[in-house]
Amino acid sequence: MTNVDSETEQTRLAFDAAAPVYDEAYEWLPGIRRIRSITAQLYLRYFAPGSRLLEINCGTGNDAVFLAREGMHVTATDISPAMLNEVQKKTAQIPGVPGSVRTRLLPFDRIGELRGEQFDGAYSNLGGLNCTDGLSSVARDLAGLLKPGGIFIATVMPSFCLWETAAFLAKFRWRKAIRRFSTRGTVADLHGGHVRTYYHSPGKFRRAFSEDFVHVKTLGLAILVPPPNFTRAASLTGALGGIDDIVAELPVFRSMGDHYSIVLRRRQ
Repeated sequence: MTNVDSETEQTRLAFDAAAPVYDEAYEWLPGIRRIRSITAQLYLRYFAPGSRLLEINCGTGNDAVFLAREGMHVTATDISPAMLNEVQKKTAQIPGVPGSVRTRLLPFDRIGELRGEQFDGAYSNLGGLNCTDGLSSVARDLAGLLKPGGIFIATVMPSFCLWETAAFLAKFRWRKAIRRFSTRGTVADLHGGHVRTYYHSPGKFRRAFSEDFVHVKTLGLAILVPPPNFTRAASLTGALGGIDDIVAELPVFRSMGDHYSIVLRRRQ
């Protein structure tokens, strides 16, 4: 097994292990709830009822359920069978949703296997695409699946986070403070498993997709608001949220958060 295959298998195993407890462990966090709220607004702005959408790295299916309730049809893909099982259990309990969400066991580097299908839009939330350094390959595959003019919305972790860097510097943890800059990625722990994580600046992301996609907008997330994992500072989320909203699209600030959302349009 090659190193790439080994890392892919480790990623799958880590998310399989996390799947049964993922919502309970993370979805209640104020930072996650804020990101979900902002991305939901983006979806409703750019995706119309009746749209056929592709989700990359669907996790437990919270976005897919939300969009299905808004009258859209979602093909939810993920590397983890256990995550897809959670999606299926969740959608089965909600009237009208099961027929609007279908699941496919496909990691992002195999979405090209859906070629022949056409989608009105696509999205990937909460750092799913931080599990690859091959953004250009994903861009080419996605371009073959989206209709001309179709929108892709990705929520990604950038190569610099103001809160994280300041916290590590305050503790004199120099290597941790610059870990996001590593071109080889860093290994993150997830419920006892290991996931290699690559951090992509907004500029890097735009360049990777520039051949087939036009940049529409970028929003910084958790810039002054504490990142989701900073639970001790979570009480500041509401107080600082208004400031984040003001600076979210400013060129410097939108690259300094724990995440950012980027909106791209498939070239005509």
